[in-house]
Amino acid sequence: MHGTRWVAEGTGATMGHEGRDLVRTRTALALVFAIALLAGACGRAAPTPTPSGSGSTSGGPALAVTTAPGSQPVDHITWALYRDTNSLDPIYAFDYPENTVVALLCESLLRQAPDGSIGPGLATLSTTNDTTLVFTLKDGITFWDGNPVTPADVVYSLQRNTNTSLGGYFPAVFSRVSSIAATGSNQVTITLKEPDYWLPGELASMPGIVVEKSYVEAKGTDYGTSAGGAMCTGSYKLDSWKPGNVLSTVRNDSYWDTSVHPMVRQIDFKGAPDITSLTSALLTGGINGYYSPGAMSTLDQLKQSDKVTVTLGKSWATDAFIVSNAKGALGDPRVRQALSLALDRQGIIDTVYKGAAELPHSLSNPGTWGYGEQVFADAYAALPPMTQDLTKAKQLIEQAGATGKTIVLGMSSELNDIATEAGAYQTAAQAIGLKATLKSVSANNYIDFFIDAKARADVDGFFTVNYGDYADPAALLATLVLPDGSQNYDAYNNPQVLALMNEARSTADPDQRAQKVADAQKLIVQDMPWIPDVMPDGILVTSANLTGAFASFDYMFAPWANTLGGTG
Repeated sequence: MHGTRWVAEGTGATMGHEGRDLVRTRTALALVFAIALLAGACGRAAPTPTPSGSGSTSGGPALAVTTAPGSQPVDHITWALYRDTNSLDPIYAFDYPENTVVALLCESLLRQAPDGSIGPGLATLSTTNDTTLVFTLKDGITFWDGNPVTPADVVYSLQRNTNTSLGGYFPAVFSRVSSIAATGSNQVTITLKEPDYWLPGELASMPGIVVEKSYVEAKGTDYGTSAGGAMCTGSYKLDSWKPGNVLSTVRNDSYWDTSVHPMVRQIDFKGAPDITSLTSALLTGGINGYYSPGAMSTLDQLKQSDKVTVTLGKSWATDAFIVSNAKGALGDPRVRQALSLALDRQGIIDTVYKGAAELPHSLSNPGTWGYGEQVFADAYAALPPMTQDLTKAKQLIEQAGATGKTIVLGMSSELNDIATEAGAYQTAAQAIGLKATLKSVSANNYIDFFIDAKARADVDGFFTVNYGDYADPAALLATLVLPDGSQNYDAYNNPQVLALMNEARSTADPDQRAQKVADAQKLIVQDMPWIPDVMPDGILVTSANLTGAFASFDYMFAPWANTLGGTG
């Protein structure tokens, strides 16, 4: 772990460490803090109109993947982030502010569509066999400075991820990679030690972003900072950056892809940590757009206003309780199942999320079905929704001999949503014969449950909102079910699950791969190393006269503003 790379700020916390799985923790921790600190008083969200390209698995309002393209040019808008941006270097992009801005400015080898599917980005992918990935660069790609993108730039960008001396967050993404080499004037070949069908998803995210080698080398450790700037290929480019104030981007009028014509000339990014001030600015036009990291206490107010448009989108996030102690009462899966059955999830949806969430069937949000959708949908539907059943829960507690045993819930009374969910768990435990106590820490110290074994020593579990960085249930599941997963805090080890996950990673056929992940998830639901609470929806808020932004979670990884513009 790179201790100097994690920060805890007034509205969020992020953590730096090595490896593919550890990156997941980092994004999850930031989300925990963003949701908990941005949310406050509760109500119930109204239904959202259904844009085209949306879908629903619960019978409720369909969730959007994008919004209707804009039709009018716009000179300037301001987009809010829950805090200021720390870095524009993709190897350090691990949280909402960084991802939102970097995804606008920079491009990856492959690209995620708003529905989570993966296709060509800067390059097209072909395979000569299951351990050889050949990336052919598209014609005419240039960086903002006009220099062409070369295979040397690609190799350099990918290898930066594996250079542990840089302290980046993605080295384990390349754990199955044997070599990365330029194999032609417009070609780069990745040779694998064994098949890895998770790698393309990663290369459609931050690890696959291409930066200019000569520029990065010239800037050294300043690259990605306000002092060194950035050099990418996107349809928007960095204009100015005043830390603590505004990060300004402008349309790249020399963008290599002439089929793309962004209508917004300038997008300024500002940190907006206070939900009351943010809401006021959205309603008065001082801020024109915002992707909420989680529940918004002012969502009903925003929905009722004709000054803004609120769109609920497909999310990849899961709100869950992490079981971190396998030696206590929760070490028995029957006790975990009982606690799950006793939980009033609808109450959490109503009070914390105000209706902008769904009852879970499993640990993965349906928004993560970026491939094998019908396979995942059928498997999800075959699992019952997790509703309350106190009678069955009490029976399980008696069978486990756990009546009267105590569980300790890690939480923070300073974080409204976490405190609310902890209260719901305490009520659930007491209703079925368990005793539940709360260990409260400060908002800034809540991160310690994730990164410090000593902080976890006195609790049986704690709360999170987690996601992977591409649309695949495996992206999150790998962190908690693999023996070396960064979030496998209770040493969960089911050989059947491990075998299915490793088989999935090596399976070429998307439907067959999806089936293996779904089969693993069915076992995971039975074992419940984590207890799923709810499946949050994404929340996009824009000025009423602005449209065209992605509505799905894909805004974190792909150019989300290329069709953003005025409504006329």
